[in-house]
Amino acid sequence: MLILPIINKRRVMNVEIKLKDATKVRKGVCYDDASASDIIVNREKFSESSFKDSKNVTAPIDFIRSKSLLFPRRFLVTTKVQDSSSLYDVYEVPQPPKKSSESIDKLYSKAITDMRKEIPNRPKRGRYVSFEDLGFNKQLTNDKIALLQRVVKESHDSNDLGIKLQSAGIADLVDTADFISNFECTILSDTEIPEDSLQDTLKAMSSINTRDYRNLKKYYNMAKSNTDLYTKISYVNKIIYDKPLVLHRSLDVGQKTLIKKKDNYDYQQAA
Repeated sequence: MLILPIINKRRVMNVEIKLKDATKVRKGVCYDDASASDIIVNREKFSESSFKDSKNVTAPIDFIRSKSLLFPRRFLVTTKVQDSSSLYDVYEVPQPPKKSSESIDKLYSKAITDMRKEIPNRPKRGRYVSFEDLGFNKQLTNDKIALLQRVVKESHDSNDLGIKLQSAGIADLVDTADFISNFECTILSDTEIPEDSLQDTLKAMSSINTRDYRNLKKYYNMAKSNTDLYTKISYVNKIIYDKPLVLHRSLDVGQKTLIKKKDNYDYQQAA
């Protein structure tokens, strides 16, 4: 389970993010021609490829693209085996977006890897996602966003906008905003922490400087950084589509949202 810590209205929230178009097509199976925790593209297996031993974070998406050149169709991802059993589940996943930035590829690969590490009938294990560690901070710079705003403002023909963005070297900003729509993001409402309480806890623990203090401080800094970068992604979306990404409940197919509502939680735009 990928967890994105983020701050909204003085609350530190934990957001589960996953590929929303991934469909579980088999439960509790064990096939002779498909092992657990694998990616299968056009009958080619990640576990039997040269990509398996790669230390590159983007190895999963690199494998998927390399095996989809002739037939870019939906592929399969298998989970790990169940506890005390050789059975696993199978997901069917649509093709990833075309390569536009390293950050997007890293996030997509993390989502696929998280799916592979899922163990059926066992509580999911949370893994934090940091936009900064993925490199979005290098991509979403103030200078690039200002240039995007200027190019869009000066463009009078929407048909030529894509070419102008490519020429200016900022098309990846739009790709990032569009890419978020590939994810289903749900706030885990039972895990919210008032920001003031978290700050008080950090202040009280600062003098002892234990591992718990350092981990909690890292978590809080990650939430602040994620909030800043999310706000930039939202602003890019506003510049291009004249509407920001909003934290609210929406089941409208045509409306792009970063986070949807779960249970009875009300969301607002990130500050």
